[in-house]
Amino acid sequence: MKFKAIIFDFGNVIINIDIPRTFQAFATLTGKKQAVIEKLVVDNQLFRRYETGQFTDIEFREIVRQTVGFPLSDVEVDRAWNSLLLDIPTERIELLKELRKEYPIYLLSNTNNIHIEASNNYLKKNFGLRHLDELFDRLFLSYEIGMWKPDADIYHHVLETIKLKPHEVLFFDDNHHNIEAAKAIGIQTILVEPPTSIIEYCKTIF
Repeated sequence: MKFKAIIFDFGNVIINIDIPRTFQAFATLTGKKQAVIEKLVVDNQLFRRYETGQFTDIEFREIVRQTVGFPLSDVEVDRAWNSLLLDIPTERIELLKELRKEYPIYLLSNTNNIHIEASNNYLKKNFGLRHLDELFDRLFLSYEIGMWKPDADIYHHVLETIKLKPHEVLFFDDNHHNIEAAKAIGIQTILVEPPTSIIEYCKTIF
């Protein structure tokens, strides 16, 4: 494989995540069944709406309260929302540092401010890093740019910004739809399928 830059997804590529943990956390707080919470979140498109910048953190917390029908505090909302975030293995941090010596590396993630703030706090506590942008040449975060994977426009936006053609980029993502959308416009792709991590995939490339 020949390429000039590498783009990484965040969830389950860099940081381990478990989305059902968030549904369970809200279920525990509200006394409702996990399946009911999940349906409410999905039906109201909370992830997509918040992660494309359609409302602020304050507005999001209020929408969560309305969606689950329970007077949760801001702290309770944030804690439950962040419960899907797990850990970032040290070897992945080291891999990024090594790859960055040879290639520009970028982060492309469907995410939101509350999750990014929690991730930055984790990085500071565990690795002494103040912010995710210390690991990458640039961050492309859905809530900041108002675009969402797998929509084609987000990939075109990244390519135009980094001034590379699709075939000059290698993209790691754990979501099949995101991979297929990127592949459709000519980006080289690798589908990350946990428990196999980017460490194992990279051993076959570099």
